[in-house]
Amino acid sequence: MDMQRSFLSPSVFDLVSDVEFMELMPNKSAQASNETHSTDGNGLYQDLTSISTAPTDYFYALSPSTGSPEIAVNMKPKRKRVISTVQRQAANIRERKRMFSLNEAFDRLRRRVPTFAYEKRLSRIETLRLAIVYIAFMTDILENS
Repeated sequence: MDMQRSFLSPSVFDLVSDVEFMELMPNKSAQASNETHSTDGNGLYQDLTSISTAPTDYFYALSPSTGSPEIAVNMKPKRKRVISTVQRQAANIRERKRMFSLNEAFDRLRRRVPTFAYEKRLSRIETLRLAIVYIAFMTDILENS
């Protein structure tokens, strides 16, 4: 029980809720703004700088295996997808169910991860960070015993 009390100290929560905790993860948003490639539905990369200068029936794609440019001849332009009201409502229902399921999973995780007396409910990211620390703590206990 002594080990669990040390885990539940406010300093652990400060670590978990610290914004700089995520600096360990690579920042992809900075990379995304400088990229000049896009993927189509087949996973092929298109050079976005060459599309404006290319004829409409030629698109340059990078081969997934070699990374070299390939020419796709006579590609038809994609049709704009029309979504009916019924389809949109069905998608909204699916999304609501998905979010409900996700929220339920986070609530279950919040109940499993030990916390100290705290006034507000933990956010999702705080819950995940605390779970990571708790799992590492429990793994350490198992390995040392």
